[in-house]
Amino acid sequence: MKLKKSRFERECRECKAVIKRGDKYGQKAITLRSGKDEDEDTSYNDMYITLHELRVTFDFCEKCCTAKGWLSK
Repeated sequence: MKLKKSRFERECRECKAVIKRGDKYGQKAITLRSGKDEDEDTSYNDMYITLHELRVTFDFCEKCCTAKGWLSK
């Protein structure tokens, strides 16, 4: 993971510290629904629903990224 320079104030997901403007931070993203079952539709009372993939990003301060070992050298 590479660290980015913050352009606005954020909150660290891990330690809840404030990441100030200009500080370095890292981001991780999780997928709430994987795209494995793209061909399958969900049926509910004869109504078909197509489920889509949703990605959510989380911000982490430089200290937490170092502690977790996420920084690439």
